[in-house]
Amino acid sequence: MKASLKLRDDAGPLLRAKLPVAPFSVPAVASLTAGDPADLRLSLATAAASLTAGDPADLRLSLATAAASLPSLRLSYAPNRPAGTSPLSLALVLGPGPGGCPSSAPAGASASAITMAVEVTAAGAVSFSLSLKPSVGDFAVRKRFESVGGASASELTMRSVLPVRGDAATVRVRWGVRIPAEVTAGGGAGAAAGVTLRRLPFLVLGKVTVETRAGKPPAAPEVAVQEEAAVEKVRKVNEKLRKEVEELRATAAEGRERETTALAGTHRNGGGSSPANISSRKLSGADVTPE
Repeated sequence: MKASLKLRDDAGPLLRAKLPVAPFSVPAVASLTAGDPADLRLSLATAAASLTAGDPADLRLSLATAAASLPSLRLSYAPNRPAGTSPLSLALVLGPGPGGCPSSAPAGASASAITMAVEVTAAGAVSFSLSLKPSVGDFAVRKRFESVGGASASELTMRSVLPVRGDAATVRVRWGVRIPAEVTAGGGAGAAAGVTLRRLPFLVLGKVTVETRAGKPPAAPEVAVQEEAAVEKVRKVNEKLRKEVEELRATAAEGRERETTALAGTHRNGGGSSPANISSRKLSGADVTPE
């Protein structure tokens, strides 16, 4: 489970929630995007209600495949798209990973430096997008190009990671310096042409992400001591049972050996009916026949 809140200076906050799923044993990620937390609550309570806060067009429910060595197919439903456009769309997302996987880490844990997407709506409209996110450690540069909206502002970001309850969850905070896209050339008559920035670079808090980790969180010190003592107790009980089983096996083997020895002694002492004993009895008794 991963939830993020992206702060935007040109629109309301963008809330995303992602949950790993496996329909028909295929690894996938279900996601919900809303322009504002209030939009999310209203959209869940009323499926087709009009939204009053944030940007209603941001509301989108998506299901995307997350195979480790294949491109990602993303099916999206955006009920508040502009009139005349289809709310359903299918996108193919490519990246530099194995087989065109858009993520450089297993199961979509982190995004790749380059991601390309081709999206087709049910009405036949096609759009392209390209995201550049090269990074070195916790530092990254972000730039996005879209066939519909053009290029976005460049942003130099820094990521901070904070653990929650040990390693049960993590909070990632992305902040940095944003360089606006409004760069124009200007100059008066008879003056040298120059480059004028309409807006200066500014510091931004870009995104806050909370992600839960799979597996059992580390136990507290006193709980760890108790668990270690319980494991040691079970180990001693198993060792005792093993020795008792070995003693029972040895006793049974000794009993079988004594029984075999007693039977052999009985045969040697004449207890049996061997051919020699039978001949002796015939010669000494009345069974002897004269010639």
